[in-house]
Amino acid sequence: MFPNTYHGGSESEFMGLASSVVGFFFIFLSVPISYGLHRWRKGEDAETFEQFLGSKTSYFTLVGIAALWLVPSGLFVLIPIIFTLSVVSPAGRIDWKEYRNERLIAVFFVFLMLGLSGLIPCDEPRAPEEWGEPFAKENPYAPAWPASEQYTWILVDDLDASNFEVVQSLRIRTPHQFGTFSQVESSVAISSFLGLENERMRQAIDIVDERISFIRIDSDEFKLEQRGEAQEHTFRPSSGDVKMNVWVYDCLATSGTNSDGTKIGEVVIAGEAGWGGGLDLVVIVRPVFHDAISSDPFAETIVSTWLESEV
Repeated sequence: MFPNTYHGGSESEFMGLASSVVGFFFIFLSVPISYGLHRWRKGEDAETFEQFLGSKTSYFTLVGIAALWLVPSGLFVLIPIIFTLSVVSPAGRIDWKEYRNERLIAVFFVFLMLGLSGLIPCDEPRAPEEWGEPFAKENPYAPAWPASEQYTWILVDDLDASNFEVVQSLRIRTPHQFGTFSQVESSVAISSFLGLENERMRQAIDIVDERISFIRIDSDEFKLEQRGEAQEHTFRPSSGDVKMNVWVYDCLATSGTNSDGTKIGEVVIAGEAGWGGGLDLVVIVRPVFHDAISSDPFAETIVSTWLESEV
């Protein structure tokens, strides 16, 4: 998959990358920390750094961690590859028996440091001047991990106040991946699998509920159903064409008598990958009666404006 990278360029982008590198070194240090614990436990019987996880396995592990910058989808591709390579041969299986405890300790520290890197605060998300001051600069429903920052706007049609969109601009940590290749795709897949997007969406659902009088929408009782696979679309901000994948979801209220849910709106999601374990997303929520659902299904005007704003 292509990386959705848009180079607006700014000093804040550089500072954000610097803080992300700190998160990577947390993970990278997990192997030396594991070795330090090994030396403390074994004393004079301790193996060398090269040998304590098996012959040169410590170096291979460091290479695998460094590959988080290059391998598409990061950890979710690397883990199956590394595990398969470690058990595919008889010698590999013998090494697992001999160095099992040391390897499990190393794996524990790798995941611990992954968790800590996901808590490093994010920079502020994109905020186009054209949208004015955000309606909200935090989301009480957002999960604490991974770290994120979110701004929310209510964009209202000048000619029809009932024709409105709720727009969320987010910056999210992606500790499973520090490179840009398939970063957006893997992050959206993880969010869908864990149901994280439903939690973040509750704020937007509450806003829609407040502005619609003819139907009550409970933000505890709704679901998102993806409409087909992500589709590639070319957006055309003033700086030049940008190809991005776009996800479209039906938003369904589940509190009524319809067991399948009643469609109350649509959600459009697009994202821009970023080096260093940081991801930018824009989420557009439209009530089911919004004019642009048919005339602008990928929210091109909003996404293009979002892309033009400085990082």
